[in-house]
Amino acid sequence: MNVLAIYGSPRKDGNTAQMMDVALTAFPEEAAIHKIFLGELKFSGCGPCRECKTKGYCVIEDDMQSVYKELFWAEIILFGSPSQFSDVSVDIKKLMERTWWMKGGLHNKIGGYVVTGRRYIESTLNTLHAFMLRHRMILGGSGAIGFTFTEMGNLDYDPLALRDAKGTGMRLVELYDLIYKNKQP
Repeated sequence: MNVLAIYGSPRKDGNTAQMMDVALTAFPEEAAIHKIFLGELKFSGCGPCRECKTKGYCVIEDDMQSVYKELFWAEIILFGSPSQFSDVSVDIKKLMERTWWMKGGLHNKIGGYVVTGRRYIESTLNTLHAFMLRHRMILGGSGAIGFTFTEMGNLDYDPLALRDAKGTGMRLVELYDLIYKNKQP
């Protein structure tokens, strides 16, 4: 079981990371889990070059090149993003843009997410759903939402956040088992 956890918050120890870490506890000990903290990478959004249309891959040389390898390696991809101005974080959005050339390359990978925020989270969920569906991923449930209730709040007043994060991880494992346990070598 190859799991890629993509942390999209600039806060490595914030609410989103807390929910991601809880979701990852649902995976079995033998699962290979790779974590990517987008805030530590140097990469840009998609530019106007459109070279990928002729070359079949992204020609921008930055840290996204290593992310592409991880995306292809993964069988399960778990995204974590705070809701910022009613959408995913800027780093998650840049990653999404830069995978445009890969359409179909994430086909049948299992995708899940955790989202944190204060309000107006619906558009964030829609963006994550659209990304996974456009890449023909298998959407692994309804994800987990953590409400912070104040601008710089924590998850103390949302007793469901961590429970749902764990449930998201469990659902991703369940889907993996349904798909791969009966797979013939």
